[in-house]
Amino acid sequence: MIESTLEAVRENLIKLAQLEQKHLETKESLTRAFDSMNDINARLREIENEMPTLKLVRGWVIAGFVGILTLLGVAIFKLFTIGIH
Repeated sequence: MIESTLEAVRENLIKLAQLEQKHLETKESLTRAFDSMNDINARLREIENEMPTLKLVRGWVIAGFVGILTLLGVAIFKLFTIGIH
């Protein structure tokens, strides 16, 4: 009777040790996951801080392109109108 009780206690202690190991592995995995999320959040904040500047530069580039096309159109129009007279 005592032997069977001791065997049951031994088996339960082994199971408890295995569960504690799994718990430790899960805790470490969660810590790594949250660290990774914090890194991603930091990178996202940097990108969000740069977005207004990128939008402003994009607007300048588009305005410059439209301006150049306008000047080119005017120049071509003048060439054809001067060539006709």
